[in-house]
Amino acid sequence: MTAVKAFGTVKNIFSYYKLPLYIMVRPFDGFYEMKYLQQGTLKVSFLNLILVLVSYAINDQYASLIVNPQNPLTLNSFSNWVMIITALVLFCVSNWSVTSLMDGEGKLKDIFMAMTYAMTPLVLTIVPATILSNFLSQDEAGFYYMLMSVGVAYFVFLVFCGLVVVHNYGAGKAVFAILLTFVALLIIVFLITLLLTLWQQLFVFGFSIYTELMFR
Repeated sequence: MTAVKAFGTVKNIFSYYKLPLYIMVRPFDGFYEMKYLQQGTLKVSFLNLILVLVSYAINDQYASLIVNPQNPLTLNSFSNWVMIITALVLFCVSNWSVTSLMDGEGKLKDIFMAMTYAMTPLVLTIVPATILSNFLSQDEAGFYYMLMSVGVAYFVFLVFCGLVVVHNYGAGKAVFAILLTFVALLIIVFLITLLLTLWQQLFVFGFSIYTELMFR
């Protein structure tokens, strides 16, 4: 019975993961099914995101010293996770803010799902590349970088396909929207940095006044 239950669990996970794998083979059809046929789910999106975060943590911890200059004793995977999640959220918000002014059909949820579904190549390449790195010499490190580059390049390609389908854009308009997305992202980062700086200065000013009053 235990084996049957385990097989049923694996089968359910594979059925959930069928669409991300299909998107890798036929991205435009796959993203169309995700958005317009309502085949995509946030469960799979968060699952893919978690798998990517775990994959990068494994890579940071166990990749060979030939390709990984980080010290495992001082490594902080949580800070890397925060950076990845922050970049993802900022890109999604920036793209939504731009495309909502360019007649884009994608909602914020659709953009997030397209981004996370496009992460499947990262899930499938990071851990194998990490394992491979421990069997390579210095001269053979190029195989590791090639495998990692293939995953990242295919991820970028799938993101482009996903945004084309989600917003119902042509290729040229999609490229222009992505360029404006990065501009909007920089503006958002600048404004957040400015607000944090002002808040810090306000806090220091308030604390200095409080200290002055306490000593008087």
